[in-house]
Amino acid sequence: MYDNYLKTSLEAHKAINIMYMKNSEITQRKIKVLKIRDEEIEAFCYLRHGIRHFRKENILAAEYIQ
Repeated sequence: MYDNYLKTSLEAHKAINIMYMKNSEITQRKIKVLKIRDEEIEAFCYLRHGIRHFRKENILAAEYIQ
């Protein structure tokens, strides 16, 4: 659903903001995509200060950072 945002983040080496749901908890994350797979992405998460894996189906919203 947000593949264009993810692809742009990967190709341009730019961070994006996402709203992400895990275990019924919604968080806002600033991430920089490192790899895109069929079901998930690998990204640097600025909130957790490390590399994390995010399931694509759990991304509720995405936006470019101005």
